[in-house]
Amino acid sequence: MNLFFFGTLMDDDVRAIVCGKDVPVRPATLRGWRRPHVAGRHYPMLVAQPGARLEGVVAEDVDAESVRRLQIYEGWEYELQPFRLESRQGPLAAHVFTCPPNIAWAEPEWRLDRWQLRHKRVFLPELRRQMQVVLAGGQGGGRLWPGS
Repeated sequence: MNLFFFGTLMDDDVRAIVCGKDVPVRPATLRGWRRPHVAGRHYPMLVAQPGARLEGVVAEDVDAESVRRLQIYEGWEYELQPFRLESRQGPLAAHVFTCPPNIAWAEPEWRLDRWQLRHKRVFLPELRRQMQVVLAGGQGGGRLWPGS
């Protein structure tokens, strides 16, 4: 399965912790969408906007175990939907984690570089801890951020 990442999973360290291994990516573009914050959160969501151009990364042929771990990470707020991307190699089909329409969004546009400067240092140790707990069958019922 090809997966397009537009938020924290563009970060190599986050992706490696979540998937349990390095998952290589390359640049890709999703047209007609933008990336504001999920309201009250430090991560983004997709919102349709004609003419917009969203830069992200695509991972190709992602294995089933990595997809399972990614679904745990994304949790209840996101579901996989098929999209068409643009890449230097041409058009590409990929799935994207999208929020249902009842999830509120907020300005400003989410940016990876801002997230890395403000949140990454604190986020990574907590991500490691929570992934270990959930994957070991601990609290959360198979979801990484229970109640959030």
